[in-house]
Amino acid sequence: MADSSLLVGGFHAVWSSLNAVPQKCVELWVRRGLESDSASDLIDVARAIGVSVQVVSANAIDQLYEMGNHQGIVLKRKFPTTVRLKTLLENLTAKKDTPLILILDNLQDPQNFGACLRVADGAGVDGVVFSTNKSARIGNTVARVASGALDAITLVPVPNIAMAIRQICAANIWVTGACDDGDTSFYDIDFTLGTAIVVGNEGEGLRKLTRARCDHLAAIPMHGEVSSLNVACATSVILFEALRQRR
Repeated sequence: MADSSLLVGGFHAVWSSLNAVPQKCVELWVRRGLESDSASDLIDVARAIGVSVQVVSANAIDQLYEMGNHQGIVLKRKFPTTVRLKTLLENLTAKKDTPLILILDNLQDPQNFGACLRVADGAGVDGVVFSTNKSARIGNTVARVASGALDAITLVPVPNIAMAIRQICAANIWVTGACDDGDTSFYDIDFTLGTAIVVGNEGEGLRKLTRARCDHLAAIPMHGEVSSLNVACATSVILFEALRQRR
């Protein structure tokens, strides 16, 4: 696979790409036996938008998409569109809606990255800001886990998270960092204001300079033996609390 392309496996993820970004879809591989059955409609749509369709053996498609769970369908496509942070903030100002931004501070596991994108889309997040330095990159695993959210959410890569937070604060958006030792509960934060939520990486959490840039540091109250949640689970809890307050 060329560096400029992604592989997306499974019916739902492939349908999402074909519908959302047909101009980014390049080639479709279908396991022999599916082309006249469950995949026939999908093949018709792919051909109608100019996507090349190849019917191949089960072994060939397994070798092509090594992560498994492809259901006999794999799509080669281009990377999702990204925007600059300045553009995101200008667009939010023009919309005059109350912003909700997710900031990923140096996430390193692509599965967590993909899961956070999917949660962000479900919670109505306006944009996901993520680091281009020493963090997970958008690739096949992120595409698989994020599924349709890869093209539904506004993606904002930045070289420096601390500098990005400074820009976001300057746009009158309150920044809350998620950390186990936060001095308040997330349930006590007012998310009806312009809000950015920052979550840290899987091992160390928020970095020191990231913490210093936040307006609030807040924790999710835990009532069991486990002291914290996986970053993707924590992101779900926090973003849907923000959504609940706004509704």
